[in-house]
Amino acid sequence: MFHKFGDILAKVLLLLLLTNGCTSINYQSNGKIPIFVGNTKKSTDKTSLIKGKKEFYLWGLYPKNHDVFLDEEFGKVGFQKINRFIIEEFQTTIDKLKVFASLGMYIPKRYRIIGHGSFGDQR
Repeated sequence: MFHKFGDILAKVLLLLLLTNGCTSINYQSNGKIPIFVGNTKKSTDKTSLIKGKKEFYLWGLYPKNHDVFLDEEFGKVGFQKINRFIIEEFQTTIDKLKVFASLGMYIPKRYRIIGHGSFGDQR
């Protein structure tokens, strides 16, 4: 009976290791574009969706964390000012299968940023 309990315990610990990585994505700003956290959305504001993916290796130990600069990401799509934004992190089913198949050696993390703000003169 103890041998069977040890097998179950090992499987549970392996499952916990695979589902709990040490991954960290830091969202920050360089100050190139004004970014406001409050709700200052006006009727003239536009909305844009930005998607991205960061990859971690060795159970999330390398790299220790990834940086996503919000003003650079919003600048790529033409924003001059951000009034409000929402950040979502997620993994697709395929991403989760890749984590399990690699035993946690490869962990992809995806993010989605929805921004409300004003574009420059080009739009």
